[in-house]
Amino acid sequence: MKSFFTTFFATIAALITLTVLGFVLLIGAAASSDEGVPKIKDNSLLKINLSGELVERTVDDPFAALNSEILGQDISSIGLNDLRLGLEKAATDDQVSGLLIEHGAFAAGYGMLEELGEYLIAFKESGKPIYSYGEYYTQKGAYISALSDTAVLHPGGIMDIRGVGISSTYYKEFFDKFGIEPLVVRGTGNKFKSAVEPYITSEMSAENRLQLSNLTDQFWSFLSAGFEQFKGINSNTLDSCANHWVGMDAKGAREVGLVEKLAYREDLMEDLESRYELYSWENYAAGLSKGTSTDRIAVIYANGTIGNGSGDESTIGTRNIIKALEKAEKNSKVKAIVLRVNSPGGSALTSDMIHHAIEKIEKPLIVSQANYAASGGYYISCNADAIFTNSTTVTGSIGIFMSLFTAEQLMSETLGLHVEEVQTHPLANFPNLYKHPSPEQYAILQKMIDKGYADFTGKVAAGRNMDMEYLMPLCGGRVWTGTDAVDNALADYEGNLSDAIKFAAGEAGLDAYRIYELPVQKTGLEKYLDSFSGVMARMSNASNALTSKFTEDPIIQDLIELGENPGMQAKLDPAFRNL
Repeated sequence: MKSFFTTFFATIAALITLTVLGFVLLIGAAASSDEGVPKIKDNSLLKINLSGELVERTVDDPFAALNSEILGQDISSIGLNDLRLGLEKAATDDQVSGLLIEHGAFAAGYGMLEELGEYLIAFKESGKPIYSYGEYYTQKGAYISALSDTAVLHPGGIMDIRGVGISSTYYKEFFDKFGIEPLVVRGTGNKFKSAVEPYITSEMSAENRLQLSNLTDQFWSFLSAGFEQFKGINSNTLDSCANHWVGMDAKGAREVGLVEKLAYREDLMEDLESRYELYSWENYAAGLSKGTSTDRIAVIYANGTIGNGSGDESTIGTRNIIKALEKAEKNSKVKAIVLRVNSPGGSALTSDMIHHAIEKIEKPLIVSQANYAASGGYYISCNADAIFTNSTTVTGSIGIFMSLFTAEQLMSETLGLHVEEVQTHPLANFPNLYKHPSPEQYAILQKMIDKGYADFTGKVAAGRNMDMEYLMPLCGGRVWTGTDAVDNALADYEGNLSDAIKFAAGEAGLDAYRIYELPVQKTGLEKYLDSFSGVMARMSNASNALTSKFTEDPIIQDLIELGENPGMQAKLDPAFRNL
């Protein structure tokens, strides 16, 4: 009892402390906003902190400082939307003389990495220099540094170049040991639909190995091309760097040309400060304008797994994207819509609902694919007026499946549990954990999945104006890169979000426009409460590191998502999301 009250009062005290700290942070933020953003000076060098995750939109988290200081967690992120607009503005801003990119533990999907690279390349055309500095460059950060005019590495630093790889954990033998049997039903011919493969086999299928090899080879070629174009490092040399992990030795990295200089940060900063005025990217981005024209192009961010809930900033649900589409369609100022798809798919039902909502849109609607637009993500892309994709986007995966689990052996033989049934019809208690389905029941599921697959492929054929005879060899759950998708007519153009927006403007006959981003992000008290809930959730996870680490496994996360979103799934293999 004493332990209970101790824990109870400690929890209450923590809640009160966090609440007070939260309001202090909010008051501090308000006070600092009253002071105003420092004005940029002539000959300014914009400092971009390339650390954390590259995300679609900048998110203002009131608890970011609290996460870092109290919980020791750096969950920082940088929004590609602000980078896109800011770099475009900075290229023509007479007060901006160049960029300094400070590298840290940077993470990004290949599609958005490619886009960021293109925006930096466009900035370089202004003739303004780009400097990079890091004590530690991730492999994707190293790619960005290759686009710099001068890349600097700490003398004891690391440039982590070691190739592109992917791994997937297989659970069949684990399930067998406990008497659990996954019941997986894939669309007929869906041999490439590998999302459920780890449940039913102990090794990778030839089909999955083929598509994964295709992806990893193309991604490495993409990285290699950047180093060759901007650093003059040929593919053989970069292969050798990866094979021997040359970047672990700063001097070795300098000798092969991965960086131009080795220097300590304070020495580099002293040199730059003698030549430029340093100005933070956050302050510069705070003053960005999305345009002043009355006419608008709506950019709708369909980001995350597709589920059966209402959806939020990191998930696609039954309401948030449909509501945003309806809002853009009804707004007379919106002349065209760009649907930004960054999704590995999920619920086939929700995907179909969004597909139907897109069919009703009369304004030009262009899809821009980011890191992923696969399975359900492709489902919601296929009936757009045009599809833009990055060369490294993971797309296609046109297929469908259903996963259930039975534990007849575990329950009856291991646990000694015996279940008796009373039912009016043969399917009244189906499906269930305690009994493996009969051949007749399995046939019913297969028929349902095949109908869903036929519906999916039929809508792709209609949306892409394809004959089924041409389309079907591209389906079966097979994953393609954006380059493959354009070659196979699953997409129309290789291009980034800016390209898709310009195309949409042309379709709407617009010379001037402003960007209208949807769904509208939460602000004020809503954001504060959401952030507070996030802090409490992270505190709970931190209290049990083993459990937290276990649930980070992509397959475990996928099982949790399947439990929350039952029914037919049009979803990418979670292992692909490790790339």
